[in-house]
Amino acid sequence: MVVMQPPAFFSSILADEIGMHQTNNLTFNLFICFFLLSTTSSFAQADFAKSDSYSISVGGASVTLQTPFAVFYNQAGLAGLEKLSAAVYYQQRYMTSDFAEISGVVCLPLKTGTFALSVWQTGITGYHENRFGLAFAKKLGPRLSSGLQFSYYMMDFPENGTAQGVFLFEMGARYELPGKQTLGVHLFNPFGANVRSTLNRHTLPAALKIGAGFPLGDMLRTYLAASGDLDGNYKLHGGFDFQPHDHFSLRGGLSGKPVNYAAGIGYRWSFLQTDLAVSHHAVLGYSPSISLTFNL
Repeated sequence: MVVMQPPAFFSSILADEIGMHQTNNLTFNLFICFFLLSTTSSFAQADFAKSDSYSISVGGASVTLQTPFAVFYNQAGLAGLEKLSAAVYYQQRYMTSDFAEISGVVCLPLKTGTFALSVWQTGITGYHENRFGLAFAKKLGPRLSSGLQFSYYMMDFPENGTAQGVFLFEMGARYELPGKQTLGVHLFNPFGANVRSTLNRHTLPAALKIGAGFPLGDMLRTYLAASGDLDGNYKLHGGFDFQPHDHFSLRGGLSGKPVNYAAGIGYRWSFLQTDLAVSHHAVLGYSPSISLTFNL
């Protein structure tokens, strides 16, 4: 049996194509890296506010939600949890396998309040951000709840390959009105802690987010929020959750500026809640995600 070898001309073309593909991947990864450094330095709150598929699908207008993932966008939402729960989240950022975001939460409701442990990570090869948090939330009355969190945030700076970190503090409150409307407020990093390296400084400005959730009929709930930081960056958020069945939801949302839109679905079966979402960034494209919540 004779094995045919490709001509040298075609082998050269194939090698060039492979090299070009690897170069394109490297170029895209470097672009993502510098884009992250520029955007997260100016508006760090957006990094954590969309750390699950539910929040993503409603445009980040999640400051009133009561889920285990509330540990990322308003710890007061943990106070309404009644069962031991665990949740995980995965997002493929901008449709590239080299860039992912993941998070996980474990919540323990007790008579004194709800405790939660969380972990969050995002990045690409050579560049990562990590956050580890401990949160506590408590009901202060039949309608008012509050929560706080201490966390440690780390960055692997590309210029020297070393990790630098800082301790962060955040807190929030949630209030339920008689007509099932809810109000929420969340304050992130009020002391303005930031991460420094040899050649770089990653600013985490103090940020405030306020929002509301209110029903429109029996099957539709809408969410609105506004966020801003001390550097003068402001953003509006809006979304809806349409629930035609007790176990199924359709969601959509917008946020900006720049304008980002998202859509998602949710399905609840027994102890498992599954949420899927797809968001679109005006510059970088689409990002699919999935969240799984286990109520034990």
